[in-house]
Amino acid sequence: MWPSTWAFFPNTESSPEDSVVLLSYGSVGVLVCIVRASDGRPLGSTLALSVDEVNSWMEQYAKEFAAWHAFGQEEFAAWYPKDWVENVETWLKPLDPHGTQWECYPLDRGMDLYYRFPSGVPGHCTPTMAANAQRWLSPLAKRDAVRVHRQGPRLELAAIQQGRLLSHTVFQVETPQDAAYACMVLYDQCGLPAQHVPLIWEGDADEVCWENLRPFIEKLDTTASHPWSSLTVLFPRP
Repeated sequence: MWPSTWAFFPNTESSPEDSVVLLSYGSVGVLVCIVRASDGRPLGSTLALSVDEVNSWMEQYAKEFAAWHAFGQEEFAAWYPKDWVENVETWLKPLDPHGTQWECYPLDRGMDLYYRFPSGVPGHCTPTMAANAQRWLSPLAKRDAVRVHRQGPRLELAAIQQGRLLSHTVFQVETPQDAAYACMVLYDQCGLPAQHVPLIWEGDADEVCWENLRPFIEKLDTTASHPWSSLTVLFPRP
């Protein structure tokens, strides 16, 4: 029932009916993380599988697991006020000239995320930006912060002030310096004081990037950065 390359962490086992599968679809495959249903703790390392491998596994064993949650990495995404966009071609084509069809994900806070997945990403996936925005705008989250979600070369950044989303975008970065530069530009563009507003980093670690940021950002929180946390932070919690 488990993927052929799956290995549990030491002293960590579970049955499928007590486990939840988290999937992150991108343009080159799928990242898979299986967590304990009761608390979202990872049961093993994240796997990189092809779409065909995931489809074959799901066809055989999907019903055996407590739940499956699929997220898609957007090729294009932009936030608009709710019901603002009347003609998608007029509003979105100038921003995404290669796009021909877009989907809309409404957020409870009166915002709509218009997005397009790359080829091969199933339409039933929740856009990752929407899932992160819901978490970061939760009443339990810090009201003022720069949030980072790092997954390989994908660097998702959001600036939040007084519980409002000031900016939210995704960069494809090649070097730690690229990532650090994107973070500092966000602080500058949103007028956030780097001495007081914390940067909270989730997902893949980037020690070199952090060293570049520390002279400028006083509060750099990397406690949620683990090899598997880019997926485990997306685990739906009550």
